[in-house]
Amino acid sequence: MRTFAPPLTIVALIALLTLAVPAGASIPALDISGLQHELIRAPAEYLSTTSDSTLEDVQDKDFQPLTAASVNQGITGKTFWVRFRLDNTGGTDSIPWVLHHETSYLDHITLYYSDGDDILRKVSLSDRVPFDDRPLAYRTLAFPHATAAGGYTDLYVKMAYAPNKADSVSLNIHLSETSHFAERSRGEYMAYGVFFGVMGTLLLIALLGAALLRQVVYLHYALFLTFSTLMWAALNGFAYQYLWPSSVFLHNEGFHVLFLATSITALQFSRHFLKARDKFPLFNRGAIILQVIMAAGIGLRLLGVYEPVLALSFASLALLALLPMIGYLAWRRGQRYARWYALAWAVYGIGLLISVLSAGTPLFNWGMDPLVFTQISAVLESCLLLVALGERLIAWDRDRRQALTLARQDALTGLNNRRVFPQALEHYQARFRQTGDPVYLIMIDLDHFKELNDQYGHDAGDCVLRAFGRLLRTHCRPGDTCLRYGGEEFAMLVQVREERQALRIAERIRQAFEQYPTQYDGHFIRHTLTAGLAPIFSANRRIEWGDIIREADAALYRAKEQGRNKVVVFSAPADGDPVKVSGQQDVDGVKAD
Repeated sequence: MRTFAPPLTIVALIALLTLAVPAGASIPALDISGLQHELIRAPAEYLSTTSDSTLEDVQDKDFQPLTAASVNQGITGKTFWVRFRLDNTGGTDSIPWVLHHETSYLDHITLYYSDGDDILRKVSLSDRVPFDDRPLAYRTLAFPHATAAGGYTDLYVKMAYAPNKADSVSLNIHLSETSHFAERSRGEYMAYGVFFGVMGTLLLIALLGAALLRQVVYLHYALFLTFSTLMWAALNGFAYQYLWPSSVFLHNEGFHVLFLATSITALQFSRHFLKARDKFPLFNRGAIILQVIMAAGIGLRLLGVYEPVLALSFASLALLALLPMIGYLAWRRGQRYARWYALAWAVYGIGLLISVLSAGTPLFNWGMDPLVFTQISAVLESCLLLVALGERLIAWDRDRRQALTLARQDALTGLNNRRVFPQALEHYQARFRQTGDPVYLIMIDLDHFKELNDQYGHDAGDCVLRAFGRLLRTHCRPGDTCLRYGGEEFAMLVQVREERQALRIAERIRQAFEQYPTQYDGHFIRHTLTAGLAPIFSANRRIEWGDIIREADAALYRAKEQGRNKVVVFSAPADGDPVKVSGQQDVDGVKAD
C-alpha cells in the first residue's frame, strides 16, 4: 500500500506556521468576557532579551510570570517580551479592546497576534514617527483590536528602545474594552486639563507679578513653572500630541532637556527667593556650579550624548528633594516666608525622589504610579510657592516701610525728621484745597540749649530733647505733624479754622515745657522755648514755597529778640516793612507773651 507523501512546499509551510504561531496550549490565557479595564498580569508572562531578538528567537524560551514585582525594570537597554492569550469565553458578541503602554517615552512596541486562525499578523507602533501616524490618537502607544465571540487572540508584545539607548522600563500594559477606554480617556484628559489649567493660571499670575511688581523673583518662578509644566506635558504624552506632533526629535530628545531645565530654574528661583547670595553663600555657590553642569548637560544632549545626560537628568531631579532643608534653615534664621517654601518642596521633593527611584531602579513595584502623586503634588507645590511669594512680598513691603520710617524718623526723639517736611507740606496743601481750613507752621527753638549742654553735659541735653519729643507727641493731634528740624529746633504743622487755635496749641506747649523740668542724674533741669507761628496756606494770601520756612523763622527770630520764652505770630507786611510780628496776644484766656 502506497502512502501519500505531501509535497515539500506544504511541509515547509506547516513547519513555518508552527514556528510562527506558537501552540495554543503554550500561551497562558486571560479571560476577557467581563473586560472593562485591567493591567496585564500573570498568568501573562514576560522575558528579557537582547535588542536584536526576534519572535523565532523567543517563542521557545522560558518566560516568567508577569507579577507586580517584575513591573519596574529600572534603566536598561534590554528588550522585553510579554505574551498572553485573550480568551472571549462568554456571550455571542465580539469584544473590542485597546492595548496601550503606561509611558509616553517608550520607543517601539511590536505586536505579533493571531486570532486562532493560524495567520500571524504584525503591527509596529513607534514614537519615532510623527504623532499623526499612530493607529490610535492617544497620548501613549496604543493598539485597537477585537476578539471574536467564543474565540481568542494570541499576542506577543515586544517593547524596546532605539538601538544603543537605555531608559526607564515599565512592563505595565493596560487592556481596556473599547467603550470603557473611551470613557476612561475622557475622564483622564479632563483631569489632566484641570492640572494644566491650574498651572497655566499660576504661570499667568507669576508673569503679571513680574510685570506689575517688578520683582525678578516672580520671573524666576514663572520660568520654573514653564519648564515644570512642559516636563509634565512631555511625560504625559500631551506635548507630542498637541505641542510638537511633527517633531520626532523634540519628543525623543526633549525629556532629559526638560528635566535639566526644570532643575536649573528651580535652583535659580530658590537662590533668589531665599536671598542665598547674602544668607547662604555656600549653597549659592554650589547651586551655581550645579546649574552650569546641568546647562552643559543640555548642550551635550542636543549634540547626541545620551547615557551620561540620562544619569545627570535623573540625579538633578533627585537633588531637588534636598531643597526643603535649605528652606527650613532659612525659616530658622528669620525668613518666615521660607516655611511655605520648605513645605512646598517637602511635598514635591519626596514625590520626585520616589518617582526617580521607581523609574530608574527596580526597587519599587509601583510602575509609574508615583508620577501621578508627584504630578498632583506639583500643583500643591506651585500654589504653596505662590503663597510663599505673597508672604515674601508682604515682608519686603513691611521691611521697606520700616526702612522708610527709620529713614524719616529722628532716632533720639522718635519724631519725624526734616525729610518728612516736603511731603507733609504737599499733604497739607491738598487738605487745604479740600477743606479751606488754613494751615500754620510753628517753628520752635529750645532756649539756651548750648549753655544747658555746657552745664550738665550732652547726655543731659539728649535727655531734654527726648523729654520735649514726648511733650510734642502728647500735644500733637492725630492730624498734626511734629518733627525735629535739626539740633534743638523743632517744627509743627497744624490745620485749624483760625489763627488763635494755632496760637493756643503753641502756647500750651510753651507753658508745659516751662512748668515741667527734666529730671537728670539727681538734677531738675529747668528750660524754656521760643516759637514763631506763620500761616502757610490760607484764603487771605498765597505764599511761595521758598517763603514758608522764612516767615516762621522771622517770627521766631523776633521772639528771641523780645527776650525768648514766648510765641510770636508772623503778620504780612502792609507798608513795605520786611516783616511785622505780633505778640502779647490773649487767646481764649491764654496769654501769648
